[in-house]
Amino acid sequence: MSPARFRWGIILILLGLLIFFQNVHVLSNDFWENMVLFLPILLIAIGIEKIFTKSKLQFISYVTSIAILAAGLVVAFTGSVGDGLAGYFEESHLQRFNDASVKRISAEFDLKETALTIRDSGDDLVYATFDRYTRKPESEFLVDDGEAVLKLISRGGEYLGGIVKVESIQDWSVRFSNVIPLRLVCRGDGSDVHLNMATTPLEELDLEMNESMIYLKLGDVVSRSKILVRGHDSELKLLVPEHIGVKINADGYESYFERIGMKRANGWFVNKGYDSLQSQIEIDLEAHLNSFSIVFF
Repeated sequence: MSPARFRWGIILILLGLLIFFQNVHVLSNDFWENMVLFLPILLIAIGIEKIFTKSKLQFISYVTSIAILAAGLVVAFTGSVGDGLAGYFEESHLQRFNDASVKRISAEFDLKETALTIRDSGDDLVYATFDRYTRKPESEFLVDDGEAVLKLISRGGEYLGGIVKVESIQDWSVRFSNVIPLRLVCRGDGSDVHLNMATTPLEELDLEMNESMIYLKLGDVVSRSKILVRGHDSELKLLVPEHIGVKINADGYESYFERIGMKRANGWFVNKGYDSLQSQIEIDLEAHLNSFSIVFF
């Protein structure tokens, strides 16, 4: 069998697999544009095949055809989005405009090893951007009885049911409304999380993070906030305005809290004047942290 015949057989097998996977809804149809971008690689592979055909290294001509099959499947699976976001090769965004019927936002992020940044708030209910050359998250958004519910789920780097795993850095940049109360849940392992919530009306924040770097800046947009941090071996840095009342429940940090002027009250550590301050934050640390610090600014 000649390398050229072998190559065309592989290409037909690839097309047949892609159409089959699309018909049984394993793949959406979002990947075809990415397959067009894949064509230069196909031309390179054919060129390599021609170079080594009828030479002592003719086996390389057959290997390039196998590479075409593998690369085509990887491109298809990374580009099959199906939720309105762009494919693997493009930067994309998710935007939901302000809605007068929405009284609360509930967001749940399954980060896995994704890096998350929240820099500021805005006029939209939510606005998020996702880097090019990364798998875009699965997203769900609905409004029910005055509550906007957003879910972002990292697709990770597993392809073909986990047979192939590609490690890549992913970055999500998100901002929420500056007027609508927010409840946010984030779960992840090995994530780098930078949350500047100073201008976001954050009512509840639940972080379940292992082996992660967590930077959390809080503000006084709402009068009461609750923060729960769970996980193991993470590093947590808190920044809190000095005019906000802070109440912290954490084991193993007694000497540190006393050193920064926080006193024990009813099993919690509170800062000076906690009861008289207009805005108050309750922080519950159920985490075995590598390091923890709180800075009043």
